[in-house]
Amino acid sequence: MHIQPLFTSAQRNCMIGAFDLAKYDDVKQWSEKIAHSLTAKTMPADASKPWPDEWIALFNRWVAEGCNP
Repeated sequence: MHIQPLFTSAQRNCMIGAFDLAKYDDVKQWSEKIAHSLTAKTMPADASKPWPDEWIALFNRWVAEGCNP
């Protein structure tokens, strides 16, 4: 499952101070928090472009299945 393309360059740049969305290890480490934030619609930071529910479900499935690369 490929989730990296879901994160835009603007989203990656916005989060770089906290973690790097372009790096698998960072996304895996923060996956639970990212999943919670996506579900709560507090992420991505650009609220004018929230993720569609299908993308959120895909990310949550990726987390539930063990964050496999």
